Amino acid sequence: MAARILFFESDPGFAADVRSRLESRGATVDVVSDGNDGLNRAVADRPDLILLTIELPQMNGFLVCKRLKKNAETATIPVVILSSEATEEIFQQHRKLRTRAEDYVRKPIAPGELVERIGGLVSLAEPSAEALDLSEVEIALEDVEEVV
Repeated sequence: MAARILFFESDPGFAADVRSRLESRGATVDVVSDGNDGLNRAVADRPDLILLTIELPQMNGFLVCKRLKKNAETATIPVVILSSEATEEIFQQHRKLRTRAEDYVRKPIAPGELVERIGGLVSLAEPSAEALDLSEVEIALEDVEEVV
């Protein structure tokens, strides 16, 4: 069964890249840019995983996470927090709370790397040959050539 993922993200370009990668791995992804809308959707749809960016309009992601983890309907859904502004110290403080997330990710992060981290929390299909990003392969080959 395909993983259902709810992605709270205010950057439409990043959201589209991540969504595309996850969908190529068989996941169903809903993107919301508003904390309240996302909270309502999480309760109604009960996704398998929530990706939660801290920098959201109206309600920051830490508050969204707290509300998700305190609600019996959503408390067991794994949450991955993403942030371009939070420091490692802020993440460490949040990890000490009862309402902590399952993983914390600093942005910028390559969409492919994020998908690999998510694969440890939900079941994703192997990428099809068409879904592989050849630009990443070319970069890897260039790196090998430099070393040699």
